[in-house]
Order: sequence, then structure tokens, then C-alpha cells
Amino acid sequence: MLLVKNLPFTNVVANGIATASLPIGMSYNKIILALGGTTFTKSMITDIKVRLNGKVIFQNTGSRLDLQNQYRGLAANAAFLTIDFTEPRAKLMKEQFLGNLNTAQGVSSLTLEVTIAGATAPTLDSYAELGPPQPLGVIAKQIPFTTSFGGAGKFPFKLIDLANRGAVIKRVHFAHGGNITALEVKKNGVVIHDNVLTAVNAFWQNEYQKTAQTNLYTYDPCADNNYSNAIVTADMVSLEFNPTLGAADTVTAVIETLDLLSNM
Repeated sequence: MLLVKNLPFTNVVANGIATASLPIGMSYNKIILALGGTTFTKSMITDIKVRLNGKVIFQNTGSRLDLQNQYRGLAANAAFLTIDFTEPRAKLMKEQFLGNLNTAQGVSSLTLEVTIAGATAPTLDSYAELGPPQPLGVIAKQIPFTTSFGGAGKFPFKLIDLANRGAVIKRVHFAHGGNITALEVKKNGVVIHDNVLTAVNAFWQNEYQKTAQTNLYTYDPCADNNYSNAIVTADMVSLEFNPTLGAADTVTAVIETLDLLSNM
């Protein structure tokens, strides 16, 4: 693997969208954002977008991505934030790099957009870890969905439908304001995550050296680092995510998938 510094961002300002173009022809395992300046924290990154051929394949906020990374056991550091397309702790080597962005063929552009809000004299650089090329077309994606719930109860949360069949779901992070108490997941009407309480889910994941984060309920069928346990949607008729809430809340679910560029 190689670690290289990317071309500089343009428009790195206190309030604005910094952009950078990455070279084509490489296979990107991860991109590391390096934050600097007088005052520039991850909470001041209100949006990150990775575009492949102009299509958004990865979107998140700085704070939420940091929580997701810490759940997975990636390093926590106030000055750095990682956009990871791989699974470095997968038990099988062939699964570790599956999903990295192979830009050798069929790719005309790869760009980063980082929205900054409220910083003081910020600086921003990025570095790329380059690795072995993976099967063309299979890439890692992170896509957010936000829904507001008006009170306590168990509610459906629409994330993926029949039009998006083909994606393989590695995990789903439900960022909330403190009111998700449990989650049920059903595939084709069969319960595959049985209304598991937040504390139970966190303990079970900790058994596999994952670290549950406050106000982030993570549904992770691959918690044991076996990615053959990921949810295959090619054969789905329905896929339901039903969180239970103790009070009204706004929830953003970030779905992590392996998918074709043209799908969802």
C-alpha cells in the first residue's frame, strides 16, 4: 500500500465548500482529511461528499463520520478524519479491500467536497491510501436518510426498496437525539434483528471489539468481521427497519453498502 498527498483543496474558507480533484487510475482504500488552522473542528464540517463520475457515492457530516469510525475501531484524533472504503479488520484478506475505489477504467472524475461552517482561518489537506484494484464496478457507498418521528412508539424507516435491489448492506448507523431504545429489522417478513435494546446491542458489539457511540444505534450484521454476513438484497421482496423511540426525535440513518455505481 502507498500513502500519498493529494492535490490541494480550493476555497478553504471559514464558511464555504472546499473542493479537490483526485487523480484517476488509482485504487483508493481511504482518504484522510487533515484539519488545521486557528479553529477548525470536525463539528464544523457540516457535509462531506465524494463524487465518482459526478454521482455522490459517499455523504456524511464530520461529527457523525467520526462516531462511525470510532465504532469501527479506527483511530480517534481531533486533527484527522478518515473516509474509509475498506474493512481493514475483515477476517479474510479478499474482504479487506472489497469496495475500494478502482478508478482505472470507466471513471472520468473523482472529487471531494467539504462544507465548512464557522471555522477560523482553516486549513485542509488530504492524503490517500492506495491499494490493490478490486473488481470493477463494486464500490463502497455511504448514503444518509433523515426522518422525523413525532412521538414515542415503533415506526418504519424507509431506507431501501425494490428499485435498489443488488446492494449488499454492511451496516446501518442510526444517529438520533437520545430517543432510540431498540431496533427491529426484517427481510422478506422474517425478523433478522429482534427488537434489540440499545444496551444489549452495544454489549454484543463490544464482544467483537466494536465501540458503541452515544446517540448512534448501529445495526451491524458484520460485527464479527465476517462480511459474508452482510445483508444481500438481490433476493429481497421487502427489507424493513423499525426503530422504537421513547420520544419525538429526528433520526439520520447512514447506510453502508457495497454496490454498483449505477445503483442507489
